[in-house]
Order: sequence, then structure tokens, then C-alpha cells
Amino acid sequence: MLIGAGKLRPFTEALEVSSPGDNAAWGEQYSTGMLDMFRSDGEVYAVPAAYGAWACWYDAALFRKNDWETPKTWDEFLTLCEDIKGQGIAPIALQGKYSVFYAWNTYIALVQRVGGLQAINRINALEPGAFSHDDVVKASRLFQELVADYFQPGAMAMNHTESQYQFIIGKTAMVFCGIWLENEMKANIPPGFELKAFNLPGNPDWKGNPALVHGEGMEFLFVPTDARNPDIAFEFARYLVSPENARDMAESIGVISPLAQATPPDSVSPALQSVLEIINAAPSIFNVRPNMLFPAWRAQVMNAAIQGLCRGELTPEEFGRRLDEGIAQSIETSELAIPTAVLYDPEAFGEAVD
Repeated sequence: MLIGAGKLRPFTEALEVSSPGDNAAWGEQYSTGMLDMFRSDGEVYAVPAAYGAWACWYDAALFRKNDWETPKTWDEFLTLCEDIKGQGIAPIALQGKYSVFYAWNTYIALVQRVGGLQAINRINALEPGAFSHDDVVKASRLFQELVADYFQPGAMAMNHTESQYQFIIGKTAMVFCGIWLENEMKANIPPGFELKAFNLPGNPDWKGNPALVHGEGMEFLFVPTDARNPDIAFEFARYLVSPENARDMAESIGVISPLAQATPPDSVSPALQSVLEIINAAPSIFNVRPNMLFPAWRAQVMNAAIQGLCRGELTPEEFGRRLDEGIAQSIETSELAIPTAVLYDPEAFGEAVD
């Protein structure tokens, strides 16, 4: 809402200038979709300093021991979960206390797999009934079934480090999380544990391209409208987020650059190398924006709704209706201008259009 309130300076001119380590315009160096979150009416009002991607994490050593393969389709994923369950291991850990973040991100990834970028566009355009569309209701049902059948019992009472520790000590075989997982759990990872990640799979008869990454830029840089030295701020941002500094950022703090192909694979751990493979194979990233636009909706409606879906207290239809009604009310009561959505082009990313 800072954009609507006129509190930010646009980066547009700065993005037209080259950055250290590459002669191309800075804006052209960013991975596809990375600048969309704070884009409005042709201007970019914030730039990310890091790449944020959502993935399913596993222990490659445990998978080899049991002859488990990483799944290429949703059906294979469910079969894998059954095989894991048959070994007496809970298939998936969940950071249940913070479902508003962790469960939500996995759910949104599934929405794109089932309904494609068209479903994501309807949500981002704030279309009435976007969460009640048949494709989204199908994704809600599949996610609810996944939680009921394959998530660790008791997970809804666990915070993020508690549930992730269950994964690290082998009580579960997988966990969905962002790329910060390794840094967050570094002190607990035992010898011989081979942390790797794979992208959430889809099914061939679904609408979404499963190579797309559910993610966004992270560690955003802003320049306030009333900044005393805006030119210096823009210059520093170009220096910080540049090909020249990508290796150092990766080696020192484990950050993947938001610039395309800028992070050398040998500058990150094997765990993050597996994430780089996902990112480099992805034609774009995608995300939804209502939770960013409407903080009160996120806290009061979305949080309770995703908890209710996970606990089986709401049907997929009720879940969608609550989200839609809450967004409609948020739009009606918003005192600030709502930025126009930047919509994705499904056909450009290999998806059919209805």
C-alpha cells in the first residue's frame, strides 16, 4: 500500500543503467517475473536482493536407502507418500502453527499446478469468486486430502523449527519450505543427511506448467519519496544486487541472486545447488498478492481459513467462499488506491488458455 500512498520512488530509471559485472541494463538482468511484485502502472517501486523459491525438501540419502525416486507427477508424489507411510515414517512435516505462511505457500503452488496461471491471474486481479472457481476448489480439495492423509500427526500444533526438526531427525521424509531451510536448521543437520529439494509436481491433464516456480523476490530494497540522497541509494542498490557481487553474497550468507544465472553453482551448498537447478529450469516465477495488499484480511480471514482447511473444519467450497467474501470486504473498505495487477501470460509459459 506504500505505492498507493505515494511513499516510494520508482526504480525505473535506475533499472535502465548497467550494474557491476554486466553491460546489460540492470532491469534486463533480473529473472523473469522477479520485479513484478512492486510493479504498478509501468513503474517498479522496489527491487529484491535475493531469490525466494518454495520447494519440497528431502534427504537424498534416505531416498537412496529406500529406493525412492523424486516424483515427476502429482500421482507419483501420492504414490511416494504411500510408500513412505508404509515404512512407518510420516511423509510430510508441516509448520502448522504458522499455516498462514507455510501451508498457504504450498497450497498456492498447487493452485497453479491445477488451474494454471489463469487461476493465479484471477486471484491477483481480485476477481469476484476467484477462490471459488472450480479449478481452485479442486486444488483446495487435493491439498486438504494431502494434509489429512500424509502430513505428520500433531503437526498443526508445531511451530516452524519444531516441525522442521522432525524432518531433520527422520521422523518425516519431506517438508515444504523456502530456501532458507538449510540456514535455519544448520545446527541440527546430522552427519550423512543430504538435504535436497524438488519442485512441486503437477499432472499432465492439469492446466499448469509444473516447471514454474512458486516464489518471489526477497529482501526488497526501497527508496522513500522523501529520501535525502536518492541517487546514492539507487547506485548502492545496483552495486549490491549485481553479477559482480553474486558469488560473495552466495558464499557469505547463502543467498541466491535474483539476477538470472548470476549465482555460480559452486558458490552454494549442495542443498542450494538443487534449488538452483529448479530455478534455472523455470521459465518464470509466480505468486499471489491479496495477502500482501490486505494485511487485515491475511490476519483475520486467511489465517483462520487455511487453518480450517488443514484441520478439516471447512470444506473446500466454504474455504473459497470465506476468502472471496473477505477480499470483497477489504476492497470495499480500502482507503488507499489498489495497484493494478501485473498479470502473467499463460501461453508464454507453455500453458493452454480456456
